[in-house]
Amino acid sequence: MEDVSKLLRLEMEQCAILIYQVAAHSADELHDHQGFYQISIPLNGSPRMECNGEIRKVTGDQRLVLSPGYRHRHYAGEEASRMMLLFFKESFLRGVEEERLGKPASSIEFVPWADGATDMFRRLAEHAVLQTMARPLSELEQQETELELARLLLTLQDGTHDNKHGDRSLLISHPGLRRAVDFLYEKSSENIQLDMVADAAGLSKYHLIRLFRSQLGQTPAQYIANLRVNKAIQLLQKTKLDITAIAFETGFGSLGTFERVFKKRTGHCPSQFRQRQD
Repeated sequence: MEDVSKLLRLEMEQCAILIYQVAAHSADELHDHQGFYQISIPLNGSPRMECNGEIRKVTGDQRLVLSPGYRHRHYAGEEASRMMLLFFKESFLRGVEEERLGKPASSIEFVPWADGATDMFRRLAEHAVLQTMARPLSELEQQETELELARLLLTLQDGTHDNKHGDRSLLISHPGLRRAVDFLYEKSSENIQLDMVADAAGLSKYHLIRLFRSQLGQTPAQYIANLRVNKAIQLLQKTKLDITAIAFETGFGSLGTFERVFKKRTGHCPSQFRQRQD
């Protein structure tokens, strides 16, 4: 058996979807892609992924997003690891961003590691692959799939591009869910209860949770935690506030909770993250 197997590939004009398997106790070669962005999503096994010298285990709802030129590889453990790789032409992604902003966009560099909403990419790509098994995708279907994947990446992945929360409403079709998201952005630093979010949205708690999962790939609690971590990252980078002050400023109830959630999201505790910025 070869160390690396390409099990399935769907080639479109601007994007490609690849099902990729690395044999147990093996790895692909350290490499990069010029002119392409790549998303690596675990499907089974317990792969470790390397990006620019940093290695992490990536499982469940996590993903690795690689900007052009990022050196990377995939490792398998005790069993073979199967992954979904999504590729985007750099020129295409920049064009989508320019259309989204209504102005020229500079080069885009994404934060490589992410946790949450990965299932949205997986479901959309799997749907396109399953469709091709019945018949070839029409040109319009390919374009729609490529555009939706690109918008997901630009709105869900942090990076150097303009990623303000208002743009996320492009993904939200339900008005009640939009009200809930707006409420969370305004109140993220406060003590938020699910009843409060449901009231702001005009929805039952059950319906609210179902909409969050179906349209955002997260629960309301996960969404709030991500908002708070993003705000903490900005404060760590741009202010000299101490870690405890940042924990309470961003809405975490205790320093311990803040450090645990922050490390799960970024791979580093807050103090380590700040040191890496210096």
